[in-house]
Amino acid sequence: MSWIAAGDVGQGLLTDLIADFSGTPAAHVRVVRACRSCGSDRHGKPQIVLPHGHTPLHLSLSRSAGAAVVAVTDAGPIGIDVEQGSSDLVTWVRKESLVKATGHGLTIDPETITVSEPGLPPELLSWPEPQPIDRAVWMFDLVSPDGFVGAVSILANDRPCLVTRPAAPAV
Repeated sequence: MSWIAAGDVGQGLLTDLIADFSGTPAAHVRVVRACRSCGSDRHGKPQIVLPHGHTPLHLSLSRSAGAAVVAVTDAGPIGIDVEQGSSDLVTWVRKESLVKATGHGLTIDPETITVSEPGLPPELLSWPEPQPIDRAVWMFDLVSPDGFVGAVSILANDRPCLVTRPAAPAV
């Protein structure tokens, strides 16, 4: 996971981060979008396309008020959310990171999802969809720059390790 200036989040930076994580030359990395609802390639969850034979990677991106955060993992589907504001937004960023990880986005009403209260370790308590999530949900609150809150959710059978690094000067 990397914090970066929001204006720097372009295709080139994303492919460079993915190339660094995967060991794949940047020229062989593509990021595409696919909307779960309508099939459009103009919006939806970003997906990483690597040459055949590489371990599948998962990507999520969030921007808010001049800051951005990018998450890449091979553990499973991932969602990340960052918002400018106070700890009042912790519940929101936890829920949004989850619906990004599942690929539903805001097609699911966040009010129907229950997560642990701010101040408690992040945890999914109830999920509204009739089809259950097929893997464990691992939620992490992010250590964020002052004035921001963030969370990441990863769908994986085993608990993933969260590693953060700045990709640009601190926000």
